[in-house]
Amino acid sequence: MGVLISVLTSVYVLKNLNVDVAPILTSVGILGIAIGFGAQQLIRDFLAGIFITIEDQYGIGDIIETSEVVGIVEAMNLRITRVRSEDGTIWYLRNGEILRVGNRSQGNYVPPVTPPEDEADSAPQQKAGE
Repeated sequence: MGVLISVLTSVYVLKNLNVDVAPILTSVGILGIAIGFGAQQLIRDFLAGIFITIEDQYGIGDIIETSEVVGIVEAMNLRITRVRSEDGTIWYLRNGEILRVGNRSQGNYVPPVTPPEDEADSAPQQKAGE
């Protein structure tokens, strides 16, 4: 509130000193619009991080699968989630870019099991007449 009063007082003082304040106000307005467009992605990441936390989609130590990576969540904050993939690579995922996520640590996830080899296929073949 104090900043607003200071700015308005400064504008009125400049106006009384016969300084044209229109170009200054226009420049400040354009700067505000530029900052708004630049911060748009940052705000999107923060909002997504808030919803990930509130909805408890995943937490530290969970094994997650996204469109980009499968791995263990090492750290998460409102803007970025850090995931270590199975090959040891650390991925930094912006929360606003995570469009879908599967949590293998929640629910009744069972890792896939390779089917056993057929016993008939593994036995040595006998020749006819033996």
